[in-house]
Amino acid sequence: MIKNNSNTPVLQWGLESLSTPTNKMGVTVSAPRMDTVDWDLQTPFARENPVPYMHMVKTSSGVKPVQCRLPADNEIAVVDWVNFTIGIENLGSIHHGNGLVTSKYTDEDPCVTDEHRWLSAIEEFDSVLEDIFGFCTTARNASGRNFYKQSYVLGQDMGLVCIGGQRNTILVMLSGKGCAFAKEGWEKRLYNYLNLAQRAKLTRIDLAHDDFEGKRINVDWGNAQDDIGGFQCGNRAPNIEYKGNWKRPNGRGRTLNIGSRESGKYLRLYEKGRAEGDPEDNWQRAEVEFKAVDRILPFDMLLAPSEYFIAAYPCFQELAEHLQPARIETLKKNASISLNAAISTMKHQYGKYINLFKQIFEPEELINLISHSDSCAFPKRMDAAVLTAMRM
Repeated sequence: MIKNNSNTPVLQWGLESLSTPTNKMGVTVSAPRMDTVDWDLQTPFARENPVPYMHMVKTSSGVKPVQCRLPADNEIAVVDWVNFTIGIENLGSIHHGNGLVTSKYTDEDPCVTDEHRWLSAIEEFDSVLEDIFGFCTTARNASGRNFYKQSYVLGQDMGLVCIGGQRNTILVMLSGKGCAFAKEGWEKRLYNYLNLAQRAKLTRIDLAHDDFEGKRINVDWGNAQDDIGGFQCGNRAPNIEYKGNWKRPNGRGRTLNIGSRESGKYLRLYEKGRAEGDPEDNWQRAEVEFKAVDRILPFDMLLAPSEYFIAAYPCFQELAEHLQPARIETLKKNASISLNAAISTMKHQYGKYINLFKQIFEPEELINLISHSDSCAFPKRMDAAVLTAMRM
């Protein structure tokens, strides 16, 4: 166990733990496929079977569990969101003659305003972000976020960087889009950086598994798993919420939420293809959101997302032999659905106008006439990142 300077323990197993596991802990009774079995005849998950070992550590805010992991035969999940904080003292190091190292950004200099100090810190931090993710801050927001005084846009809407207050920390929020378009190997680089940084802490990490065909997981499978205790990790069944039209599905997508959004673990299982705009697409996604509100999130979650994903719920062990689609394939599929949905919307709303105009104007002239005056302007759903994915 390694402790950081904030007295918040972080359990690290080391890189050697990512090799082939030597044991197979966890629930071994898995539910058969819902398309071949009468769910009413199934036996609930057996409570006498081993469950993931939960390591408890004492922190300044009480005893907390360290998020557990289980062996995974394949890569079945990816990191889809990351929030982390570091102390501002990691930047602007000043080495004194007596061997003491301080930061110029933590010194209370009456000649330097807080706003200027924070801006200077972000400018220095940009080189770190560029090295890890391949992009840095691009603009400052008009106001702060998440109780910080200042906030900055990370990349092309890839996330946020917040600074100002909050015990002199910097918060970095890397969105799902940021995770997808960050430079390859960013997880390992971020892992290495956090292990060296002072007061480093993972505050949120989302792990996702995709099924393009919806055959291994889907919202109906999840609903049936809840009936037999597939999401029950303790004596109490988790909260469950249904969103969308479950009684008469309308092609707009359904969502099954397991747990409480305020707790440290929350599952969203939803029809992603339909939610993105294609009523016929059966792409299903399971996203587990882990937060450090009631548990410690090890940095290893960045390197072994599959092992932490599979340990989240007993029924996820059914996915142990499956594979998460390559990130590039996920990007292409998402971009394709967005593009087709945009074309369908244009055809429905403006198709008759275009039919008329193309009788009057040449194709290139018509395109120029109806295009936005700013050649770099794109709709939010079809931004530059989506176009990049389409060209991959």
